[in-house]
Amino acid sequence: MPDDLPPVVAPDLLDRQIAAMLAQDARLSFRKIAADLGVTEGTVRGRVKRLQAGGLLKLTPIVDMFRAGLADGGGQIMVFVTVTCASGRLDEVRDRLLDLPLVRALYDANAAHRLVAVCLLATVAEAAEVTNQILALDGIREAESEIVLQTVKYNAAIGPIATLEDFAPAATETARRSTAASSE
Repeated sequence: MPDDLPPVVAPDLLDRQIAAMLAQDARLSFRKIAADLGVTEGTVRGRVKRLQAGGLLKLTPIVDMFRAGLADGGGQIMVFVTVTCASGRLDEVRDRLLDLPLVRALYDANAAHRLVAVCLLATVAEAAEVTNQILALDGIREAESEIVLQTVKYNAAIGPIATLEDFAPAATETARRSTAASSE
């Protein structure tokens, strides 16, 4: 745990109720939460402050990529890389994968010695490059890449992978093309 965070106090039922309400609507007022839960506004404010300070609660805007005009991923390609680790090397491989900037999310899978890395990449060539980088890591027995062709359902509140800033270059290029086309 980073040195600048206070010790974590285990969240109780009230903390979980407050967090659940904020997960549904992060703009709820502390007054509304307090009224619904039968506590004071100060109690809610203090609980949220403590949960945030302990790193247990983050209130983060979630961009609706479809409404932002980036339904196609904004020119980004999502790639899942399933990695099979050599016996006894899972922790070492996990640490090395976390160091790769193109790995946006990393999951332990249900199969023994398996990890799944999620990458957002600009090109198929970059997908090949990141797969080769992963295969070159010590402790990797096998790596298999899968390119996402279409997002059918995605809830960023469960596991946000990208922010609007990740798509800024693609959005800027789309706007530039649109402006150029309209001026012709």
